[in-house]
This record gives sequence, C-alpha cells and structure tokens, in this order.
Amino acid sequence: MDYKKLLCSAMLLGSLGSSTLVAYGEETIDSTSTQESSTIVESSSSIETSTKTQETSEIADKETEATTTSTTEQAEDTMPIDDIEYDALGNLQFHHPVPFEDFTIEPPTFRAARSSVNTQQAFINQFASSAKSLASANDLYASVMIAQAIIESGWGSSTLSKAPNYNLFGIKGEYNGQSVTMKTQEWSEKEGWHYVNAKFRKYPSYKESLGDNVTVLKKTSFSSGNYYYSGAWKSNTKSYKDATAYLTGRYATAPTYGSTLNSVIETYKLTQYDTTSNGGSTPAPVQTNAMYRLYNPNNHEHFYTASLNEKNHLVKIGWGRYEGVAWNAPKAGAPVYRLYNSTLRDHHYTLDWNEVKVLTTKHKWKYEGVAWYSDKTKTKKIYRLFHPGLTSGSHHYTKDQNEVNVLKTRGWRYEGIGWYAK
Repeated sequence: MDYKKLLCSAMLLGSLGSSTLVAYGEETIDSTSTQESSTIVESSSSIETSTKTQETSEIADKETEATTTSTTEQAEDTMPIDDIEYDALGNLQFHHPVPFEDFTIEPPTFRAARSSVNTQQAFINQFASSAKSLASANDLYASVMIAQAIIESGWGSSTLSKAPNYNLFGIKGEYNGQSVTMKTQEWSEKEGWHYVNAKFRKYPSYKESLGDNVTVLKKTSFSSGNYYYSGAWKSNTKSYKDATAYLTGRYATAPTYGSTLNSVIETYKLTQYDTTSNGGSTPAPVQTNAMYRLYNPNNHEHFYTASLNEKNHLVKIGWGRYEGVAWNAPKAGAPVYRLYNSTLRDHHYTLDWNEVKVLTTKHKWKYEGVAWYSDKTKTKKIYRLFHPGLTSGSHHYTKDQNEVNVLKTRGWRYEGIGWYAK
C-alpha cells in the first residue's frame, strides 16, 4: 500500500483583485498581456481560401474538443471514490487548495498588488473569537487552530470551505452522516501528484467545523488511554511551536508543515488569541490609540481615525476641521470595521461583520479594513446615532451622553452602543 504524502498548502486569498476580501477575502488577481499583430494584405481569393480552411479547421477542432471533453468527463465520472478517512499510519486525510511547495505568505505578485493585510485579517477576525473559546476550554492553542484553518482552506477560498460544505480543515469522511464528494489533488510515491474523487465531511456551519477540529485533536485514539495528538495539547507543550512540531508528520505528512504554521502565526500575530494555563489572556501591556475626530461642514460628515498622519493630512488639505480626541481605543480587542461609499462620499464604522457583508455586497460600499478595536471590558460606551435626512454623515458616534440627548432633539435616532472605548 502506498502511503499518501499529502502536502499542506494555503493560497494567500484565492482572490485579491481589488484588495478586499468580501467576508473571507475572495477576489482574484489576473495578469493579462496585450499582443499586437501585423496586418497582412492578401488577395480576395487567398482570403476566401484561408477562410474556408479556417472554418473547416474550426469544425474539426470543435469535434475533437467535444470528443475529448466527453471522454474526460466520462473518466472522471467513473473514477473510484477515495473514502479512506485515516491512512495506515493513522494520519487524517485532507484536501489542499494548491501543492504545498507553491505556498508562501507574501508572494511578490500579491505584495505588489496591495499595501496591507486587511483581507487576511478579516478572515482571521471571523473565527478568532470562536477559536479562542474552543481552544481555551480544551487545552489547545487558538493560534494553531486559526493557522490550520488558513492553510487548509486557502484563506477560505477553497470550494470545500465555502457554503454549503463549511469544511475549514479539509477533513475526509462524514460528519453526522453528511459528506460531499469532490475531485482533489493528492500525492503518492507511485503516481506523484494525481487527482482522485474523495468524500469529505460536510458541516451545517463553520461552528461545527471548528468544533470537529477540537474533537479530532482531543479524541483521536488507536489504543486505550493513548491520544494521537496529545503532544499538541497546551498542557504537554511549552509553546505553540512544540504543538506545530508535533503535528508535523501526524496531522499532515509534509515535513515543513510545522514551520509553515509557525510562519502564519508569527506573520499575523495569532498568539494574541491564545490563553494562559489559568484561563486568562496572554499577558500584554495595555496600549491605546487616540481616536481623532474631524468634521466636514460641506457634507456634514464626522470622520474618525486612529492615524495621526491621516488626521494631519486631512486638516492640511482643508477637508475639514479637527475637533479633538473623541475617545481612546485599545490596540487589541474586537475589531471595528471601516467602509467607504464613493457615491455618498461617506465613511461608516461597525463592530458587526454581517453589516459589512450586507453593505459591500448589496449597497456598493468598499471595505477599508480594521479601523480600531473595541475594548473587551465594555465599560466605556461609544453611542451610535442615525439621521434619516442625511446621505453623507448620516451616522454619528460619540462617548458623550449629553451629545446624544441633544442630537435626539434634532432628528437623530439613537441606535444603541456602537462599540466600547478604553
């Protein structure tokens, strides 16, 4: 029996064309080139002959293409389904978007196409809270869980990881009797890279996919009392690097699996989601950002930014007047997202990722990334208001309850707490 040497990989966002991720980063960068051809002057008879020849050739090509397509589809339909969940060494079998050796954190093409990692951060933000809770309750590293989801799903770009499959970790087999059969690329010593049809676990949502990852790491056992992945548990390791080293050759056979996980964890600072052995957050100094507030009297928009350079630039070019520090925001916590509508010339800020998805997919807003963070202690409130009579500047945010009361008398609607200050 040939042992499968499945190589883990991750695509940096299967799509980055316009630099934003939609919920999980899904736009594509295509390099196109334009070729010019010289014009050849021919006699009418030679053109006619050429045209007839070309038409005959095209008909033959189409017939050949149809035959080839039919043969290929028939071969794929009759391809046996690989439904082996574990190989002979006890390793779980996985689906990977691209060959492992093609993976890098920051390929030159992507690096040249964008100036930030907002798209990746949005994917991380979607699962960070759940991963942190699950990992903390099950003696695991949230950083490793998130990194595995990134690698195994290609930043959520693989078909298997999207609805209706929700398989973030590419695990084969069935989940509560549910599976999906897909064509996937695999490796063996005999055949090298080749394609097979395989059954993969199908989940009702991402919640079950994340929970199943915990089940695999905590309960996989081939003999009583011996847990296959116990060397990746926090209680049996000194750091996440011990865990990723232990997973190499077990969770995935690629020899550089651990170092790839480490690179993702370090690049995107995923250790901030890990917890200490006593359940507390990883110790870190409390740091804050001053949130600068500006006002544009021409379009009635209040603008907020944590960037001193952005604030100074807008004042310098006469965009609006500086109104002081609106509040202080922590440098870590729940992300507050920033959007912009070029038609309305308005910015919007929200703690709710679902609101981001609705505005970007249905109302032509552009996602601009994480603007700042909301404090997890939830002690200092930032209030949100809305004015139905305005197009630009229709939302307003303030920590001042008196300002809220005054604006309510002037036609503003109170919409509740937007997020929390430090």
